[in-house]
Parts: sequence; C-alpha cells; structure tokens
Amino acid sequence: MKTLNKVLFIVACLLLTITANAQEENDEQKRDRVEKSTKPFNPSYFSLSENSFYVLEAMVVDNKIVIDSSATIALVPGKMPYPSGNFKVSIMDKQGKQISEYFMQDPLIARSCEGENNNLTPLEKGRVYISLPKNNNIGTLIFSRGKERVGTVDVGDLIIRTQRDPNKGGQ
Repeated sequence: MKTLNKVLFIVACLLLTITANAQEENDEQKRDRVEKSTKPFNPSYFSLSENSFYVLEAMVVDNKIVIDSSATIALVPGKMPYPSGNFKVSIMDKQGKQISEYFMQDPLIARSCEGENNNLTPLEKGRVYISLPKNNNIGTLIFSRGKERVGTVDVGDLIIRTQRDPNKGGQ
C-alpha cells in the first residue's frame, strides 16, 4: 500500500511537471506572437503633437480656481494621467457643448502627510495643475464635487495663446 501511494505521488509529480513545462512553452509562444505583432517603440512618439495634452496652471484664491494673468496652459508630451478621484472636470467647447469630462483628485483640498494624521484642509491660496485633453476648441471648464458645482473658468484665450506660441506655455 505504501509503495502504491509513492508510485501515485511520483506519477502525479511527473504529470504536474510535464503540464507546467507545456504551459511555459505556450506562454513563450504567446509572448513571441505578441512581440511580432507589436510595432517597435519609436522615440519620436512623444514629439508627435497628437501624443500630448494640456496642463492648466492656475491660482487658487479663497478655495476657488481663478484664471488671472499668471495662469498658463502648457503642452505636455505623453498621455493624460489616468482619471481617478471625486473632483469632476467638465470640458466645454466655445459654443457651450460638452467635449468630455473626467475625474481627478480634488486640487482644492490640501492633504497632510504628518505621520498617521490624514487631515484634509480646504486650500485657501496656492496653485493647482489640471490636465486637459489636447483640443483647440476648449472654451470653459466646469468643476464639480458630487452634485455641487465648485466653479467655472474660461480658458479659451489661454488655449489660443498656446496655439500661437506653444513654447511659451500660454504666457
């Protein structure tokens, strides 16, 4: 009986090893197939204008985003950050139609990182950065937290200035 159990155990180990080796070969074959069908990385990817987005830099005054003379929009190479958070940015065109919307971490909340304290404080004064899809027809941004509208700003002029001289970042 003990010999039978040992034989069954050895057979099971051999089958498991053979199955694992077959799976490894399949994974390698899959990887080869994917690599053959994937275009090689092109270093000029980030210099192509369609692979970029805008970043709005604006002032916060009394917990409101304000477009003043120091506000800028810069063209940034790469993809927009992955949207997550509870602060909604609705992007409207110059005629008032919605282009898109996404969620981000609330830029009007200052987060404390002191030890175990997770204090959240409204940002009364400072600067915020808001990512925007590259679209030359952007006119207005509407900011919301849940169902509460937090603010509206017009960025159409900044977009136009960025188009004229993208190296100056809208200044």
